[in-house]
Amino acid sequence: MNKILSVLSSFIVCLSLSHAVVAQKESLGAVKYTPPKGWTKTEKENVVTFSEINQAAGTFCLITLYGANASTGSPQTDFTGAWNNLVVKRWGADANPETATEKAEGWTVIGGGSGIEFQGNKALAFLNVVSGFGKVVSVLTILNADSYVPQMRAFMEGMDVDKSVVKIESGAPPSHRSINAVTMHAAALVKEFENNEIHALEAYGGKRARINGTVNSIEIDRAGRIVLTFKSSITTYKMARCYFPRSQSSRVAALKAHEEATVEGTVKGLGDGFDNTKAFLVLEDCLVP
Repeated sequence: MNKILSVLSSFIVCLSLSHAVVAQKESLGAVKYTPPKGWTKTEKENVVTFSEINQAAGTFCLITLYGANASTGSPQTDFTGAWNNLVVKRWGADANPETATEKAEGWTVIGGGSGIEFQGNKALAFLNVVSGFGKVVSVLTILNADSYVPQMRAFMEGMDVDKSVVKIESGAPPSHRSINAVTMHAAALVKEFENNEIHALEAYGGKRARINGTVNSIEIDRAGRIVLTFKSSITTYKMARCYFPRSQSSRVAALKAHEEATVEGTVKGLGDGFDNTKAFLVLEDCLVP
């Protein structure tokens, strides 16, 4: 982990100020970016996450872009608020990470990184916060192998934030508030329940979650419900099982076993096994976003 932190620190800030040489393909409000090729993409309001998991190697990387929100007018305050809400509160990171600052073309970029415990695994959380022109944009990368550094670097170099001064409503921005609808890999959510079911129920039980992973099976149970089950990972024993209403038939019909998929549902908890054993992590009222 120290090796990873050392590598990232060598270009902690300058990436966000680089000029992209590759044509931008997608946008999130005022931010244009080039998505990592072949990675799983999940979206919600003003937030987009790209994830890649190598189950054979036991490595993973998640890059989350939080779209433009209102700046406080102080880059340091912008960074501290984003770091506390996105990293400290969620992953228990050091509240005072090593940081570096750079200014260019009217933007101030503050970057910082810290080791964290992510779903029971040691990982690094690395945050770049770009402030200027009344806006603040954050990019959070969570990874556990330096092999993902080139992808993170390419993503940062491919970013372009519109300089137009647009009034953005003040107050706690959506990306920096407590998030009720979580977005994560199916195996990561299962791992939460395997590690501590009581804590996981308090954190996720009865709440909406958008999960992605590799589909294991799609079928109709005896009650006529549509059931999609995600495959387990090398770090989990149980699978995530999602129940859909019949109104979602056409959406689920487009999915295939052994391929990546993203679904959203309400987390019920462990159950569904033979004789009511806790064999699966169950999500109800699911939909294909």
